[in-house]
Amino acid sequence: MNKSIGLSIILIISGIIFLLDNLGFLDISITYLIKTYWPVVLIWIGLEKLYRDLK
Repeated sequence: MNKSIGLSIILIISGIIFLLDNLGFLDISITYLIKTYWPVVLIWIGLEKLYRDLK
């Protein structure tokens, strides 16, 4: 169950961002965020995998 915590957090945060953007509370470009910050997802996945392997 602990293996999917990182993915769960990413999905929850992205869901909140999409919801706030659709409701008009945020005025952001989702495509800009994805284009700019996609490496952070790769780093997160790599760190989580490293943490699990060392544990």
